[in-house]
Amino acid sequence: MTNTYPNILCIGNAITDVVSSSTEQFISNNGMIKNAMNLIDHNRSEEIDKLINDATIVAGGSAANTAACLSKFNCSSNFIGRVGSDEYGVNYRNNLKKQLVKTHLINDLEYPTARSYIFVTPDKERTMNTHLGASINLRPNDIPEFLIQSADIIYVEGYLYDAPEGPKCWEKIGNSAKKFGTKVAISLSDSWCVDRHRNKLSNFIKKYADIVICNKDELMLMFGGSFDYAIEQLKNIVEAGSVTDGANGAIAFSKNETKNIEALNTSDIVDTTGAGDFYAAGYIFGQLITSNLDVSLELGSMLAANAIKQIGASPTDDVANEIFKKYPQFAR
Repeated sequence: MTNTYPNILCIGNAITDVVSSSTEQFISNNGMIKNAMNLIDHNRSEEIDKLINDATIVAGGSAANTAACLSKFNCSSNFIGRVGSDEYGVNYRNNLKKQLVKTHLINDLEYPTARSYIFVTPDKERTMNTHLGASINLRPNDIPEFLIQSADIIYVEGYLYDAPEGPKCWEKIGNSAKKFGTKVAISLSDSWCVDRHRNKLSNFIKKYADIVICNKDELMLMFGGSFDYAIEQLKNIVEAGSVTDGANGAIAFSKNETKNIEALNTSDIVDTTGAGDFYAAGYIFGQLITSNLDVSLELGSMLAANAIKQIGASPTDDVANEIFKKYPQFAR
């Protein structure tokens, strides 16, 4: 085991999460599709903004959530993304800085900061209304090579691939990482990402990725066939990976072994926003520090269980303290 804490570069969509409690009637009255991610335009985002009286507003986006969580474990945590030149953009930058994330944010003069309005109903389901704004305007030139060179690992969210210049960004990341010997971890992010870009994502994984993190649905959509077959296909093309399966827990593998863990008690669910992002942080940290699959699975599961006990996906110090209590060797 090493006491060297890694330098991690996370790249993805910079999205402000606006999380609010809601009733079923509110969802219906405002024409939202419950328990879905509804993509909206700027005008619709302004309409929804006026409907909210009380909300938790935090810097979000999948890779940014993971970066914020990793910073709690003394990692040198960096995030690249695009925000608008507006108040939400200023708040986004300040929020990540408070989380001790080193921000490399590009101010977009044309588009507003992305926002995701997340309404949590009494059944704990999330209805999301997302205006992607400046976040999907990320370009290859926004990703400095020196940050890739100095990182121990790059974590890229699958959502980024859907941006207009997303494929070019991924190509630059892959080529630069290979040039400098930097490891690449990717999240498949969402089934629709896989469905839209299956062949290209598969080729990228084969050529550049060292670690893949996904859920069962994404994995099976990527490779087809049974779950066991899909796992074997993934194991054939990457060094390591982890697949989550909701209440059924998760598995992790390396070239030589496969381990699994049951889901921790989730009876006190408040909001599932960011659970997968927290899981990714725990798994990645465990792999970089120990290379022990059991530890990586437990850290990921503990963090995911912590995420669903709070509103929003902004990690608290309690996240790290719980880990440090069980694994004091990780605390500085």
